[in-house]
Amino acid sequence: MARLIAVSIDCRNEAARQTFEEIFSRRRDYLVTKGQGTGAVDMLLLELDELRPQQTFGHIRELLSASPDLEVFLTASRTDPQILLEAFRLGVKEFLPQPLTRQEVEPALARFEERFNGRVSGAEMQSGRVVSVIGARGGVGTSTVATNLATSVQQASQRESAALVDLDLHGGDLGLFLDLHASQGLKHLSKDISRLDETIIRSSLAQHSSGLHLLTSGYEGFDEVAPTTGSTMRVIGLLRSMHRHVFVDCGHVLESAVKEALDCSDQIIVVTTLSLPTIRRTKRLLEALGAWQYQAGKVLVVVNRYVNDQKELLSETEDMLGLRMAGLIPNDYPTASEALDHGKPLTIMASRTTIGQWYLRGTDQLIGDKAAVKGTAVGKEPSKTASFFGRYLPSFGLETKGKPSAV
Repeated sequence: MARLIAVSIDCRNEAARQTFEEIFSRRRDYLVTKGQGTGAVDMLLLELDELRPQQTFGHIRELLSASPDLEVFLTASRTDPQILLEAFRLGVKEFLPQPLTRQEVEPALARFEERFNGRVSGAEMQSGRVVSVIGARGGVGTSTVATNLATSVQQASQRESAALVDLDLHGGDLGLFLDLHASQGLKHLSKDISRLDETIIRSSLAQHSSGLHLLTSGYEGFDEVAPTTGSTMRVIGLLRSMHRHVFVDCGHVLESAVKEALDCSDQIIVVTTLSLPTIRRTKRLLEALGAWQYQAGKVLVVVNRYVNDQKELLSETEDMLGLRMAGLIPNDYPTASEALDHGKPLTIMASRTTIGQWYLRGTDQLIGDKAAVKGTAVGKEPSKTASFFGRYLPSFGLETKGKPSAV
């Protein structure tokens, strides 16, 4: 599914509650939240007050008035046809008789998922585009790439807002790249995702002078607790409903929160450099992403700090990986370092430099709708002649035979 489904349970019958929670625990796309039907939830399991059914109906009326897309599942130990008719007229989607059984619940959930996917797919056509940036290893410039891609997109179209998320849970520093400070970030938002809404998200964003909105990490990497399962997907889902473009700096570690971001992304950009250890890590990362069976064209690879005398190495790297690089970001480490020291994006501080121009002119080609076609594996045949890699790859445990899993 495109995002996590939040479920709330308002049920006095403990056996019914436990049955529902057990069924959801086996489904990775669902999250049972705290509270009783309040906050931003997608489904509510509500127990009918059989002595005062009108009180329950009044509650349903209020909930659906405030949240028209909320789906209410009603449960009760007795079934009065007149009561059920009134419930369905109010907007209740499913009725589950007690005692709850898997045979009753599973078909109801299947029907719900069909309705939910139809709604979400329609909404996503109007929602923003999510691009996740992940490094093949630390130190390849992932944060620099993510920051400048996001800033470039925001500068190109002031009418369409862009957001940047720091998902590096081991000491995210995106605030330094933009000279922004925020008291709250992803760590704070993940504490209770059942109550997250656009207002709470908006209060946690820091705005750059370019118009770009930043959601900081809040994690320092010292014995910190990882985000609650599903919180990353939910935060990104809300951000994409508020912004035309959402960029996520995923760092370089494939952990659960990063997997959530990658799953709900429209595009994944892998940042690498043309050094042997990094190339080795790039191949391993592409294999891992390939095992997740993302659709063709979702994963692109860009080379950071590229210099022209690396053309032969670039060609052999493409041969080995079985794809063409989607972008070659020119090497200008001194300028990039100076921009970071001043807390300014390259596209603003050094817009006339070669690297600044690359971001300003090349971003649309990289992340635009046609980028997927350019970046897909194109089936380059591995070179059969002796090469630079031929001398070193065996010691790195790499082979040029065959192609990585389709990503």
